[in-house]
Amino acid sequence: MYFPDSLFSLACGAALVLVVPGPTNTLLLSSGLNVGARKTFPLVFAEAMGYLLAISLWGLFLIALAKTWPAFVGAVKLGCAAYIVFLAVNIWAQSALVSTSRVVVVDYRTLFLATLMNPKALIFASTVFPPEAFDSTRHLVEAFAAFFIVLAPIGMAWSCLGGLLTSRESLARHTTTLMRAASLLLLVFASLLTYSVFRR
Repeated sequence: MYFPDSLFSLACGAALVLVVPGPTNTLLLSSGLNVGARKTFPLVFAEAMGYLLAISLWGLFLIALAKTWPAFVGAVKLGCAAYIVFLAVNIWAQSALVSTSRVVVVDYRTLFLATLMNPKALIFASTVFPPEAFDSTRHLVEAFAAFFIVLAPIGMAWSCLGGLLTSRESLARHTTTLMRAASLLLLVFASLLTYSVFRR
């Protein structure tokens, strides 16, 4: 396949996966709820850097390693699930602080680590990014450029959604409930990830 055509396919596939709720999007939503969209926008850069490192590792090292030790991918997924549960517990705890007017901010490090361990990175590296993207530095840079062009507006949209919910007084009263719902969503995500490891 001609590589520019592969980049278009990459952008379309990435958009479909990125827009789906997951650990990173949930944290962007939670931050938007707490501090507003404008203060959350810089966290999209943390998301981009997390995916940059994670996809590179999967594409260049971990996928090749999995061919020798198939169980390795399952172990990594379980580690991701455990970290997602940790995030869910933290968000649930933070929801009580929001109700007492104490602002809890999702920081750069938290979002970076959540993205780094996001199982979506494995999907991107193994199916969305074309194989030739890892053949040369030039192709990898072009692939990530196409990926980031899609990632930025989607990440900002999730931030705006949280800010919108906060700006509406009728919805602001339900912030605690929304954050707890986000926590439960993370737990469901972690459960599905764990199930995918043990169902074989």
